[in-house]
Amino acid sequence: MRSRISAHVWIVALALATAAAVSRAAAADDQQECLKGSKETAAATIAACTRAIQSGDYNDRDLSSLYHQRGYSWSWTSFADRVDRAFKDYTEAIRLDPKAAGTLLNRSHIYNQWHDYDRAITDANQAFESGLSDYGKRVGYGERGYACQAKGDNDRAIADYTSSIQLDSNNNAALTARGNAYWAKGDFDRAIADYDQVIQLDPTYVLAYYNRSLAYRAKGDLDRVIADCSQAIALYPKYRDAYFNRGYAYQTKGDFDRAIADYDQMIALDPTDKDAYSNRASAYLSKGDFRRAIADSGLGRALSWLAAVVFLAVGV
Repeated sequence: MRSRISAHVWIVALALATAAAVSRAAAADDQQECLKGSKETAAATIAACTRAIQSGDYNDRDLSSLYHQRGYSWSWTSFADRVDRAFKDYTEAIRLDPKAAGTLLNRSHIYNQWHDYDRAITDANQAFESGLSDYGKRVGYGERGYACQAKGDNDRAIADYTSSIQLDSNNNAALTARGNAYWAKGDFDRAIADYDQVIQLDPTYVLAYYNRSLAYRAKGDLDRVIADCSQAIALYPKYRDAYFNRGYAYQTKGDFDRAIADYDQMIALDPTDKDAYSNRASAYLSKGDFRRAIADSGLGRALSWLAAVVFLAVGV
């Protein structure tokens, strides 16, 4: 009897050990599937990460890596998941490993999306302190520079963008961002120089042409405004802001017909565009076409114009 009981106990123990071994093997498979996930297998990757996290076989940095990967995998799903669920996973990963530099940078990006720029800067600083590769540094400079610029600290933003460019002179994103920061400071020549370099690296980069047109507009160089907006429109015919800026340049030069044509394009893209109607009304008024000016501006604004005309006439 005792031998049979003993044998039974050993059989149970062996079964439990076997089950545990199978469980660990399954968890190991899930870990590998999680860490090697891709956009094409997002749902399976998230499921594997979840199983590995819930297995209880991992802790500290290993568990942090699983949370990081699941957090990153949410970026391949819906926008809500990309922000909310990813943020929770990144936060847990950082709790487990406060020196998880990549995770800190990813959470910094989410803070920037939420306009929580102080926390974005804090995470980026902590990532730098944890140690970053050159690629990580470029990302970190970008996130911190963006946050500083959003806070109005253009000098610190320019310093970060410059550090990023020193690591990669072909970094279009950093060059564009630095150009924008120079523009915000009123240093239009340096902004134009950065946009020039971006366009040299990528002649099809629409935003660089438009941004450069804004810098030329600030300098009063209307012909170059028109040239850059025209190039932006050629690359992207639905570029509403490029039509608006070119229309402004034409209108300022007194070419009201071309200005009206650009405002027509804006209205065709968006029949509710108040800026387009307002500027077109102004162009019609400058041409002396009061009927169309009134039609675009509405009765209230037309009466305001009429009152201004009468006031000036009485004054004279």
